[in-house]
Amino acid sequence: MLSMIDQVRRMRARYPDFEIRFDGGWHVVWEGRLRPLAKTYRIQVALTLKDWLDDMRITCRFPQVWLMDPILELQTERAPGVLVPHIYPNLTDPTRSSLCLFDPATHEWTRSMAIADTTLPWTIDWLTSYEGWLATGEWTGGGRAHGVPTS
Repeated sequence: MLSMIDQVRRMRARYPDFEIRFDGGWHVVWEGRLRPLAKTYRIQVALTLKDWLDDMRITCRFPQVWLMDPILELQTERAPGVLVPHIYPNLTDPTRSSLCLFDPATHEWTRSMAIADTTLPWTIDWLTSYEGWLATGEWTGGGRAHGVPTS
């Protein structure tokens, strides 16, 4: 497992403009901007490296990414009635749904990987596919249909 100190160092080295919004030692939240194609996006990335907090099991064992600005568009007129692909819906506020960047069931990301080397490049790919989907109604980013991630 890559330590949180190593994750923070790698993020600073590869994405120096990303700011740490919270660092609890076992949970870190970064915020920064990415520009894959036409638009600049402000994103938030969270990583938790603890399995338990007292007697409560922490169920999210992989990085999470949210689109902060502009707000996630859930539908496009190019694909009427179709929800934006590859998100994990937030039922309270769907525009705050997290992005599906990899397949947790096939262990495409493990805690031995730096999020600066995986999650951020995957986010750029996701945003590129998202811009294309908004323009054409076609998702070109691949992936499989899914529900809530497991593990």
